[in-house]
Amino acid sequence: MSRRIHTGLLLLLAAVLFCGAGQAVVTETLNETYHLGDYYTDILSVSAANDGGYYLGIIHDDILSLVKSDAKGNAIWSTNVTGSEFRLITTLSDGGCVYVTSLDTDTYLCRADQTGKIIYEIPLTGVGAGVQPVVINGNTIKFAGWFWETDTGFTQSFLLSDGTPANDQLSLPEGRIPVSMMKSGGDYVLVGGATSNVSAVSDEAWIMKIKDGGTVVWNTVIKTTSTEPEYYGPGSTAYALCEGEDGGYFVTGTTAPYNLSTAFGIIWASMISSDGTVTWEKEFRGAVPYGVAKLGDDYLIAGTGWNAPLWMTLTPAGALLQVVYPEVTGQFNSVAQVSSGSVVMSGWSYLTGSPDGYLVEITDDSVPAESPVPIAGIILGLSVAGIAAFIGSRRR
Repeated sequence: MSRRIHTGLLLLLAAVLFCGAGQAVVTETLNETYHLGDYYTDILSVSAANDGGYYLGIIHDDILSLVKSDAKGNAIWSTNVTGSEFRLITTLSDGGCVYVTSLDTDTYLCRADQTGKIIYEIPLTGVGAGVQPVVINGNTIKFAGWFWETDTGFTQSFLLSDGTPANDQLSLPEGRIPVSMMKSGGDYVLVGGATSNVSAVSDEAWIMKIKDGGTVVWNTVIKTTSTEPEYYGPGSTAYALCEGEDGGYFVTGTTAPYNLSTAFGIIWASMISSDGTVTWEKEFRGAVPYGVAKLGDDYLIAGTGWNAPLWMTLTPAGALLQVVYPEVTGQFNSVAQVSSGSVVMSGWSYLTGSPDGYLVEITDDSVPAESPVPIAGIILGLSVAGIAAFIGSRRR
């Protein structure tokens, strides 16, 4: 890439809408903007690398680039890759990464080494992918996605070494389009909506646990619509999840099907027990959540709050602690756990007066400093090319 990434420290011009009593002190430890090309820059995905730096999935002037940075966000190298959007980047134990991109109605399952050399880019023709579509399990990549033509969800394994597909493709039950997946012991937990069709209503946000061989352990409906569908829209889709309390799961979503990008909707969150029971479910300010992570003893959700980059923190019981957003157009696309007390968020904003990439790390000061979170499978969120996110464009 001939154009250099320019980074600059910004003050967080943020509106704090609500601060709950007794919340932990959260400190902003990184705040960078990125400008590539002539028109726009959007950091679609972020992953914490095992050297203290970051992997960034960036789109700029219709060019998709995988960028490796140091701990301060300064670029070390960049490689142009196939696709028009990043779905996910996850760091591997060898220092390289697996990344997922999309182009039209195809998904690409890809791997690069720690120097930026592309090892493979495997096309999955006619396949869609969501926020957390892969989990690394030893020498295997487990993928969850859907077929656009038939609007059906499935999972399949691929060899990590060369991307060879296994003969284990499993169709999910009808009305189960997976948007995110995580490993839970020897099983997998998936969340999503009822359809990938942006012209239809997703009438169920769900969570499901399956065994590696495909047996469904439990299948739970979390939410069917917003409390005010006439204002926020009908339907519901689960977007992202992370580990919850006592072996359970923390899930967030909105009203619209995943692949319909819109500035309207209502963010909801839910705590699910280890047996699939909905412990609580609540609606919060904001439109679309693209990532979740544990932050100390609490939980962070990041996305868009009706045209602005937004993040919020909640207690394990669902009490709102804080809602923060810069008073400019933009959104957070991705969230990655750096440590148990630190989270990094990426996206885009108009903080500089133009649509530039935006990278922010926040730390819960009550959590002692520690080593980074174990790598492989720590990415928690992803979204559409941000330059169109606030105008209601459709994603295919």
